[in-house]
Amino acid sequence: MANRKFSFSGSFQKGKEYIKTQAEILKLQAIAKASGIIGRLIIQSIKVMLMLFIAFYLSMALGFYFGNLLGSYALGFLLIGVIFIGLFFLVVALRKPIKALFVNRVIKIIFEDDEDDDEEEEKGNPQPVNNTTDFKGNINSEINEPEYN
Repeated sequence: MANRKFSFSGSFQKGKEYIKTQAEILKLQAIAKASGIIGRLIIQSIKVMLMLFIAFYLSMALGFYFGNLLGSYALGFLLIGVIFIGLFFLVVALRKPIKALFVNRVIKIIFEDDEDDDEEEEKGNPQPVNNTTDFKGNINSEINEPEYN
């Protein structure tokens, strides 16, 4: 066996580097997670806006259609208003299940990548690992042989 010396300063330096690297990994993972959430939020906002436009034009078309059937455009738009009031009360009555659905989806989005990391940790890797993170927050691991000072 080679004669290897143990050095407190070398170990302390390696510990500092490890803590610095882990802090950088956490920072990059947080940035990746936040950018993913912001991206999803923007896409969902665009979808909501498009759905509002669709609902507006369909309600106008249905108002004119029902107005033509009933002989008065005012009655047609009144009927559409009653339908929207009914939908409003339906949403109010079902607010708790709707809220639970959205809360569960948000939690799933926030923690979806963490489950993959937990599975990798359960496998165990007795060798030292050098972790680097790419811009998407994915961790790339390289196995390193231990160095002694």
